[in-house]
Parts: sequence; C-alpha cells; structure tokens
Amino acid sequence: MAAFFIDSWAALVIAAVIGYLLGSINWAILITRWFAHKDIRSFGSGNAGATNVLRSQGTVPAVLTVVGDLGKSVPATWLGGWLLANFHLTQAAFDEQVLTIIGRYVAGLCCIIGHVLPIFYRFRGGKGVLATLGMFLVADWRVALMCLTLFIAIVAVSRLVSLGSVIAIGYGPLLIFILHVWVDKMSLPMVVFTTIMTVAVATIIVVKHADNIKRLAEGKERRVGEHA
Repeated sequence: MAAFFIDSWAALVIAAVIGYLLGSINWAILITRWFAHKDIRSFGSGNAGATNVLRSQGTVPAVLTVVGDLGKSVPATWLGGWLLANFHLTQAAFDEQVLTIIGRYVAGLCCIIGHVLPIFYRFRGGKGVLATLGMFLVADWRVALMCLTLFIAIVAVSRLVSLGSVIAIGYGPLLIFILHVWVDKMSLPMVVFTTIMTVAVATIIVVKHADNIKRLAEGKERRVGEHA
C-alpha cells in the first residue's frame, strides 16, 4: 500500500483535481444563461440540473444539459484511469487494470462532488445524477445500463424522476458488489474499494434528494409533464 501511494500520489491528486474542476462546469447554469439570460437556480425547484431545465426552459436546453453533464463526467472518469495507469513516479510494478479502476473511481467521484459543489458557482450545483451515470458508463457500463433501465422503468410508471434516480442509484453499490465478487472475481481489496466508492456516490445522491424524498413521502413531488 505504501509503495502504491509513493508511486501514484501525484496521479491521484491530478485525477481528483481534474475530475472536480470538470464537474464544477455546470451545464444547466451555462445553457440557461445562454437561452434565458438568467440563472436556472432562480427557476422552479432551484436545482441546477436537467429536470429543472426541462420544466422551466424546455426540451432543447434540457437535452443540451444532459449532453453537457455526460460530456464532462465521461472524459473525467476515463482520464482518471489513464493517469493512474500511465503516470508513475517510481519503477514499482503494479497491475495496470487495478490502477485504471482506482483512477476511474477517484476521478468520477470527484467529478460528482464538483457537480454538486461547484467552485465556479459558489458551491451551489445540481444533484449529480447524470454525472453519476457518466461515471458508471466508463467505470462499469453494466451497472450504468442496469441502473438506467431501472430508472426508465420507474419514471415510465410513476412519472417521478426523483424516485427513479434515488432507487436506481441506490442499487449501484449492490450491483457493483455482486458483479465484482461473483462475475469478475476481483480481489477482496478491490471489491471493498469499488463498493465503498459506490456507496459514497449513492450517499451523495440520496442526501441531495432529501427534499425530494420528503415531498415524495407527502405526495407533493412534481411529476414529469408538470411545469414549475
């Protein structure tokens, strides 16, 4: 473990910083400024995310927001894996696949944190759902596909985006654990690492949806098609 940190601490720091800074580029805020010349956080729920953009600005700005949020988390996560696998400070030999996985999760998590707490926008960002999807598209596409399918199914039936988001991402840690233990047969340290990182991501999403969860319990949450 000590040898790993001696070799890779610089790559970890760079991956984390790049992930956070890319995450801090909030496309809901930028696109709403371009289209409406106002701050999305002054509309509807006040959340700087695609759902609020859809309700308050329309389909085209919402689609552009989706593309922008995925377009920052996918490269951030990929770059984190590349840095850990290729940027070494010593001649120590490590498993390249393991390094790639570690780098992807570190950069992906930091990108989500940047989306939620963006340094460029006074730490008032979105809820991190699309950034999380982008992370998993790179870190483990199987989990991304299964969570996305579950999300679509829940929203199709309930028309509640927040419900679909919380449940779908909440299953992420369990899916990661099952796949990495019984399908990929990863080592115990890697299973623990990826599961903990996924739990951290899921916790961020659930905490950011606290108000939505309260409204869901009260039956007051807005559904798809209802305007702000």
